[in-house]
Amino acid sequence: MYQIQCPSTPVAQLRGHADGPIHIIRFTCDGNYCITGGNDRTVRLWNPTRVDPAYRPPLSTKLSSQEYYARQYSQNYGGDESAQQQQQYLPSALPMQTYSEGHVHPVHAITTNSSSTILLSSSDRTLVATNLVTAQTVQKWWGHTARIEYVSCLGGGGETNSNNVGEEIYASASYDATVRLWDARSKSKEPLMILDDAKDSVSCVSSGGKGVAQIITSCIDGKIRTYDLRTGQLITEDMSHPITSFSVSNDGRYIASSCLDGVIRLFDKYNSNHRIDARKKVFQKFHSLHTSGNYKLECAFSSNDEYVVSGSECGAVVVYPVQNSMEEGRILRRHTAPTCSVTCCPQSSRPFLIASASYDGSAIVWASQEEANVCMK
Repeated sequence: MYQIQCPSTPVAQLRGHADGPIHIIRFTCDGNYCITGGNDRTVRLWNPTRVDPAYRPPLSTKLSSQEYYARQYSQNYGGDESAQQQQQYLPSALPMQTYSEGHVHPVHAITTNSSSTILLSSSDRTLVATNLVTAQTVQKWWGHTARIEYVSCLGGGGETNSNNVGEEIYASASYDATVRLWDARSKSKEPLMILDDAKDSVSCVSSGGKGVAQIITSCIDGKIRTYDLRTGQLITEDMSHPITSFSVSNDGRYIASSCLDGVIRLFDKYNSNHRIDARKKVFQKFHSLHTSGNYKLECAFSSNDEYVVSGSECGAVVVYPVQNSMEEGRILRRHTAPTCSVTCCPQSSRPFLIASASYDGSAIVWASQEEANVCMK
């Protein structure tokens, strides 16, 4: 099953951002679309599995988009070509919408709420909420004293509208070493709560999982902090190395943390008594296939939790198996500069679908080899 579902083949490129890095890429919470944030101060919405009509192959070929572009690529370059030349022979995914209102700085953080109706994005120190359909700004919040690095809807995640901390509670993590919680239902510009326990920049924030009243943060000080909102308890995990991102598995059992020492560490979210105050130590490490040390790299669980996907400073996208210790993993090459942002489709029916964004200005959609010729419409 691992071999069948493992992403391995580029199937589309997201073309449309102006020159410059694409800093961030995410699937919407329903898994139907992708959003990207770039250095051009825009957020763009895409259908990652539908080909832009301008890039469809001629009807006379009777080939799928993947087969047509693979044949073009093979005829022109064979096996001797650069990654940049390879990108020219990928079909373009369908662009849906562009969001520029409210963004006066490069966009480094984006997400959607769990119903995929609101886009959350950052513009330097400002958190912006935008209607995903109308592209109109709904609300803005200020208060951070440094750039916002990560945004999250604490009620989001997965395919269903499952309230965790709250569907309309948004969180922003910043270089100012704080996480601020915002109430989208209120017109107040004051945060509901400020989490200021971090000793350095906060790199990531997330809810603890479906139906769990927890907020989890990671920090450059090497700590993962879990705030249990029911008990008021704060649990701190020391990874001993700066943490650039983390991901909670979809079944809520594991946490994967990506660190600047080039190691992704997996550990149990709960102990045998389902308590968070006595977690097991790290039980698995991934480090053999990706390089890290100077950039913030993201990691993410696939929707079936069978593998962890990571970016790499060499430009690769790396897929590590979680359970299959006999399988080393796969290196996916297409980007030509550090690949810092990765995302996995949250739909349980599409664990084979992932996307990546790079400092070379490209964003690529990947699928398993078995699905590559059929997933693009």
